[in-house]
Amino acid sequence: KMKKNYQGEKFGKNYFRGYYRKNVGEFSEEDLRRSVNWFTGWFKYLNKFADLKNGKGRKVLEIGCSIGGASHILYERGFEVHASDISKYAVSRAEKLAKKLKKNISFHVFDVEKRIPLMGTFDIIIALEVIEHLKNPEHAIINMKNKLKKNGVLICSPPNADYDLSSAPTHINVKTKEEWIKIFKGAGFRKVQTE
Repeated sequence: KMKKNYQGEKFGKNYFRGYYRKNVGEFSEEDLRRSVNWFTGWFKYLNKFADLKNGKGRKVLEIGCSIGGASHILYERGFEVHASDISKYAVSRAEKLAKKLKKNISFHVFDVEKRIPLMGTFDIIIALEVIEHLKNPEHAIINMKNKLKKNGVLICSPPNADYDLSSAPTHINVKTKEEWIKIFKGAGFRKVQTE
């Protein structure tokens, strides 16, 4: 008898058709365009920390891809893109959109708190607005670090507990900047930049 994956169910169809629907809509092309616009702003800001403009010869893994907006931008910039989510529902919809738009993005379903079941390592791993949703973000951070190439970059964007006024029901691990720094350093990251 297989054990149910509670986190996978939590972020399944009901999540994307319920609370999070305002962010991803019906996984239509228009919804994807809106997501791409949102992440274009993110990447403009994040580029001061890591080169997200030129992906030629570089591999990137997105954790928590949802509709795939960030992955589509990275694909257009020449990265070999692997997009993942714990939600089978989100991945199947995002993958269908990518194929329709002829984007060669590899999609995967897995729980980053348990392990990353992909071969090889990555130049960049991105988890935007993800780790605050995890029961054990420390496990996920170690798992992501283990899949980085030497001198690889991990980009995460959890809310800061000092300023987070969100009422998001799935924000179960909102921490202060100092707490996050301690967690990342505890996972073995020597250089941790925050903003």
